[in-house]
Order: sequence, then C-alpha cells, then structure tokens
Amino acid sequence: KKIIFRNNAKLNDDIYVTGYLGDSYTGLKTLKKEITTDKNKMKYFQDKYYCPKLYIDLPNKLLNFANTSIDLSDGLISDLDKLINKQKLSYELYLDRIPISNNLKKILLEKKMKKINFVSKGDDYQILFTASRSKSRIISKTFKSLGVKISKIGKICPNKRKPQIFDEKGKKIALNDKGYQHSF
Repeated sequence: KKIIFRNNAKLNDDIYVTGYLGDSYTGLKTLKKEITTDKNKMKYFQDKYYCPKLYIDLPNKLLNFANTSIDLSDGLISDLDKLINKQKLSYELYLDRIPISNNLKKILLEKKMKKINFVSKGDDYQILFTASRSKSRIISKTFKSLGVKISKIGKICPNKRKPQIFDEKGKKIALNDKGYQHSF
C-alpha cells in the first residue's frame, strides 16, 4: 500500500481543502452559549461539532495526485504548519477562497464577526493536501465524481518569506490564533 506522507509538499504546489471550515467551532461556541441563533442553525452547527462528515473513499483517490496530506483537526494554520514542517517552504493563503457554509456566512453577517476568526480553530476533520498545478483537472474531476466539495485556497512558496494570508483585496491579514497547539 502507498501512503501520502506529511513533509512532502513541493514548491509551487496548490493547497486544497475539502468541505467547509468553521462550522464545528461555531457548534462549540453555541454549546458554550457564546453564540446564539435560531434552533435550526444551532442544530446544524452542533451536528457538525459532534458528528463531522468523514470521507472514507478519499484517501485512496488522493494517492493519484496529492504530494502531501493531513486531516484538519487542530485548525487550518496549525495543521498546514505541520504539513510542511521541517521543509524549507512557506505558503500563501487567500481568505476569500477558504470555504465556509452558508449558515456560517449568515452568522458572521448577523453577529458582525470576522471569517478569519472561525476558519482555523480546529475540529473540522476535513482533508488538507497539496498537489502540483498540473493535477488540477484530475482533482476537480475526482472530487466532482465523489460529490465532495474541494477548494484551492493557496499555494506553497519558498521559505524566504513568512507564511501569509491575504484578504479579498490582497491585503495581508494578521492571524493571532493558529488553532490548537499540542504541548508535549
């Protein structure tokens, strides 16, 4: 059997993520009563927290195109840092390409909250991977056939610059919370 390891990203790889980010964290916030909304949205977010959707068929498909892969359990930034750990690489992410659900968009609008504060908190259990730009067509076709949402959210860069996140206007965004940090 083949395995897709961490630390195998290539310079100029595209960065992809499955599904939507931030719903599970929002579910946790509703459980802690830090966010309130209507019953249907509360149930939606809490279901995402308690019962994340797992893509059982996906790992075998990733073998066809992914250079490196990790599940998103600790948060987008924290897990992306782990994905390229010990490599002389960096990354650029584009906030407007990071997928969030329509329910989360509504909450952010209603509560006047920022997307950046929800997309890297963890417990999303989506798949983050990198692949060569030349694989974009097969990636799109594969995910469409599986019925799984896929988003290209950034690219792997030389480590001459620090990791960066850009908003929809191309302005750098500071990220103060990278997600869950294990202390071993």
